[in-house]
Amino acid sequence: MKETVITEEPGSQRITLSDVAKAAGVSLATVDRVLNGRAPVSGKRAQQVYDAARALGYHGLPILRARAPAPRQHMRLGIAIRRRHHAFYQQIEADLRAAAARHSTAEVELAFYYHSDNSPAEAVRLAREMGGHCDAIAMMAPDSAELRDTILGLRQRKVFTFSILSDFAVDFRHAYIGVNNRQAGRTAAWGIAHTALRPGRVALVTGAYHFSAQEMRELGFRSYMRERCPHFAIVDTAAVAESSDAVRQAVGQLLDRNDDLVGVYVASGGFEGALEALTARGRERTVSLVVNEITPSSRQALLAGTVSMVIATPVREFTRQLVDEAVSTVQTMGTELSRPEALPFNIVISENTT
Repeated sequence: MKETVITEEPGSQRITLSDVAKAAGVSLATVDRVLNGRAPVSGKRAQQVYDAARALGYHGLPILRARAPAPRQHMRLGIAIRRRHHAFYQQIEADLRAAAARHSTAEVELAFYYHSDNSPAEAVRLAREMGGHCDAIAMMAPDSAELRDTILGLRQRKVFTFSILSDFAVDFRHAYIGVNNRQAGRTAAWGIAHTALRPGRVALVTGAYHFSAQEMRELGFRSYMRERCPHFAIVDTAAVAESSDAVRQAVGQLLDRNDDLVGVYVASGGFEGALEALTARGRERTVSLVVNEITPSSRQALLAGTVSMVIATPVREFTRQLVDEAVSTVQTMGTELSRPEALPFNIVISENTT
């Protein structure tokens, strides 16, 4: 294909490429790439070049106009991350950046915020802070009356809220993005029922705050055991902080009180503590342990045979769906009802982990 090249003409009084680059705040090489299509240029940069050339009356404007991309709406999506240094949330952050960069119809600017704790008050604070600076927000939070009121206020200002991984403010948020947590709980019960060495007692560990995801996992777990597994008995749920130390102490107490404990489902974070408690008592291979999310730790435990099954969010699909839904909602100003289907979770055992 013949390449159209526009160069600066010696002695010409016309506007030059250097003038356009200076006015656009970009390099001369960037202007050249926009003109000649030598390499990809972001829509934002290309638009800067076109706007500068038009303002200056640059003689090559017709070519720029032909090659300028269709204008892409800029939007700012705020995301609250719960556990900044946890591998699962780090993967979510990385995949969100990739999904935003790939989006074809909008310039998606991501703004990351980080929970200082898991309390309802912290969720309200973050929702208000994000809502003051973003077109749409996404977060995982425990439901509360104050949070629902905050989300309603944002909705009235056309700031759209997406609950992620754990639902909240169902009447006021725009959509939920994540897996079906009740099904995840039933699947965890199925996993223990099929991997426990014998019938006996089983236990659940959840977080101390009332995240609907954990409540639904517990509901699903108990319903499956009640319906399908009369030979298993569920002990009282241990609700503790989502840390390895708290989970280790809770599971240790469960083991010490129940000699016939044959299965544990950690429906929250901190599963490493459960594994430590089992290992300290020499029971890491006699108690079936089911956990959530693939991380380096859970993958290693699967391969070692000390975790029986992991129920994993498909992170790449999750982040793509979140970005796509947020962009579509902002572009239509929320006029289209959004009911994305729950994402299918992955069931990972030692034989299919990579």
